Amino acid sequence: MKKIKDNTSIINYNFHHIDISKCRCCKEFSCEEVCFRGVYNVINKEIFPNCVVILEREDFCVKCHLCTTACKKKAIFID
Repeated sequence: MKKIKDNTSIINYNFHHIDISKCRCCKEFSCEEVCFRGVYNVINKEIFPNCVVILEREDFCVKCHLCTTACKKKAIFID
């Protein structure tokens, strides 16, 4: 996981990209709930929500895009 240059708030994984600035105002955590492969985990739900990809599970993703459609903030992108 690495943060891309020019001070943006997008965290890049192998083929998942999450705009964590959009996660900050999320109250639903639908990405974590809808993913049947358990790829996502939302940390700091009460204070400062941040969606992260569980690195050991990223390869289990079948790119069904349920997470991208469930995310009301459109914070998740998949290659």
